[in-house]
Amino acid sequence: MSDPSTRVSPREIAEFMDALRAHRNAAFNGSGPRPDAALLAWKSSILGRIADQTDDAETRAVADEARAELAALRADDESGGGR
Repeated sequence: MSDPSTRVSPREIAEFMDALRAHRNAAFNGSGPRPDAALLAWKSSILGRIADQTDDAETRAVADEARAELAALRADDESGGGR
């Protein structure tokens, strides 16, 4: 994951997609799929930085949804829910 103040690069998106694919393949081949806090944080960071560069309401809404998804996972983990 890169510095939050930097622009999102195609390389970072490709690296994120590779990590996501590896996570999903591991979940498919082994235990059931579980949300991964590090991947959700990376996703939130990427989408947040993209949203910071635009006035598009839909782009900002997607970034807000990613932040909310991460916050919900963290709250669930803290409460011992462990989705």
